Amino acid sequence: MRSEENLWMNGQEVFAFTLKRVPEVVRALIAKSETTMDCINWFIFHQANAFMNGKLCNALKIPEGRAPLFVEEVGNTVSNTIPITLQAAADRMRDGDLAMLVGFGVGYSWGACMLEWSNVFRKYQ
Repeated sequence: MRSEENLWMNGQEVFAFTLKRVPEVVRALIAKSETTMDCINWFIFHQANAFMNGKLCNALKIPEGRAPLFVEEVGNTVSNTIPITLQAAADRMRDGDLAMLVGFGVGYSWGACMLEWSNVFRKYQ
């Protein structure tokens, strides 16, 4: 039952927010880094759910395989989905690959950063 005493989420509004803000932050980081979508080898999104991530990839025209999906193995572990997915994709990543990490969700927050992958990271898995 919805009331002021019970916490609830408006899923449709969160979905609409995500489909608006995440592409904006991705495009802003691409512009700020003076690169292009084609230069980014990996897009590591927060793993909210497979449907949401699929819609984001479609909206951004990200080719299949460049945005690994790991949510089905571990579920939505909130902000932990980014490092978990990064670790799961590490075997496919090569020195010098560019990866964009994109977080979104709780409290209508969002952010992104870019890193250059190094095989040194694998040493710590």
